[in-house]
Amino acid sequence: MSATMAHAFSPAAFPAPARALPANGDPLLFRRARTWWLLLGLTLLVQGNGIFTRQDETYWSLAHLSQKYDSKPNLLWLTGVMCVIFFGLMIGHIAPTLRTMLRQKAVLAFAVLAFLSAVWSEDPLLTLRKATLLFLTFIFAWFFATSYSPQDQMRIVLATGVVVAIASIAMAILLPEYGVSKDGEWKGIFGQKNELGIAMFLLFSPLPFCRIASRRRLLTVVMQATLPIALIVLSQSKEAIIVAILFVAVRILGPFIVNRRRDQLPFVLYSTVVGLPALALVMVAGKDFFLGLLGKEGTLTGRTEHWAIEAQYIANHLWLGFGYHAFWTGTGDSLNVVRAVGGAMKGSDSGYVDMLLNLGLVGIILLMVLLVVCVRDFLKVLRPPSVPLFTFWYAGLILGMYVESFVGNTFPYPAAPGCFMFVVACAGLNSLLHENAPSDNPMTSIHGKVYAEELG
Repeated sequence: MSATMAHAFSPAAFPAPARALPANGDPLLFRRARTWWLLLGLTLLVQGNGIFTRQDETYWSLAHLSQKYDSKPNLLWLTGVMCVIFFGLMIGHIAPTLRTMLRQKAVLAFAVLAFLSAVWSEDPLLTLRKATLLFLTFIFAWFFATSYSPQDQMRIVLATGVVVAIASIAMAILLPEYGVSKDGEWKGIFGQKNELGIAMFLLFSPLPFCRIASRRRLLTVVMQATLPIALIVLSQSKEAIIVAILFVAVRILGPFIVNRRRDQLPFVLYSTVVGLPALALVMVAGKDFFLGLLGKEGTLTGRTEHWAIEAQYIANHLWLGFGYHAFWTGTGDSLNVVRAVGGAMKGSDSGYVDMLLNLGLVGIILLMVLLVVCVRDFLKVLRPPSVPLFTFWYAGLILGMYVESFVGNTFPYPAAPGCFMFVVACAGLNSLLHENAPSDNPMTSIHGKVYAEELG
């Protein structure tokens, strides 16, 4: 059995795609066994062990609080299978993956800090387990970004999206006790409706950046787009709608700004710098109106009230937090929060609040440093006319993470689609600098050739 598995994953039997590929990527991508193993592993990662979760009347019940924090054996098996697949796929690709890791110091810092936080953690063993799973998520994202060209990354992510969408539809129709919440909101193979909505956004995010070369290709893209749109609507996830709108804005405005003449860029940048704060003030002043359009109210479905309760515990561990994933354990301070809220919770529904609880202000500072690094890499890549569309895909994923983290858990969250896609985007954006650097003429690089064909 082990010999069979080793042969199935063998790099010699199924060599990894080379970086110098045609514009449309590896033509044999989906004829390789490695690709199908990869799709299975990504599907297990994306669903985040929510496939057997029932969101019924007991979901928020304090009487079933302990069950919310217990790890079910079948879910642990799924995590184990996922890790075995990931390790098998990475055999023979460790060296380039490690080189990518060492270039991603701002991302790697989160894994290091997560491990170090076991020293002051309220639950050291839990922190070590979660930190290990986070590091494995990072490693696999770096492997994916290193071993596959951006075009193939987009194709694999879209294929995973189709698999997950069909599985979610089947779960909702055939096993509604698992696939549909008690209020009728679809959650598919996920633990909660917003997880389904955000996953659909992430997995189908390459669609706006696909090259449309023919009417047939346009029809294919439109048909693929119906799946995420339908599931986001059925899930009633407002977060996914907001991030999707932001993503479309990046797709439209990104190339527009890059293609402006150099003498126009100061005006464009000035308008952006002045316009964004003005827009933010308008939205804050009319927040009840704008939230009403999205079916929300001023407290964001009670989130702001919960954050006020959690603030006093954040202040007690302001700089370093409680340790990575060591606050929401259903005991101690988290139990006090749960009792004050009156419902079972396993997170604050805000990546920034959870960051403060997990890693304190140090974690928030690292997030801001990472944002600066990503902006720096993006600006260095903006050298017209050598900016392929997938550059904006990476930028949109990074921006979307920072926006979605206001009301969702995206990064750094172990074995989660948002975390995986964010690390892929950071690594992909950074790799563009290294791949284009050796050539004085950016149109001679692989990405320059792709962009030239897009223009043509």
